[in-house]
Amino acid sequence: MKPVLNLGAWRHLDGSQGGSSLGLPAEHLVTHCVILGMTGSGKTGLNTVMIEEAARARVPTIVIDVKGDLPNLPLFVSS
Repeated sequence: MKPVLNLGAWRHLDGSQGGSSLGLPAEHLVTHCVILGMTGSGKTGLNTVMIEEAARARVPTIVIDVKGDLPNLPLFVSS
């Protein structure tokens, strides 16, 4: 079974209920990933979830955090 990163649930732009799960197949993270958005849009939160999910799926990850938001990121990977 191919690993899928669980990024949470999704909603419609008007705020109404969407789907129960938003998954990103790990195979889609082949080379690079960039997260862009306005201040307060949830970039750091999404980044944290993606890094934790990649660790759980055993996807090798290099994180360059020039602002210093992620140094205390707890990565608990179950064996």
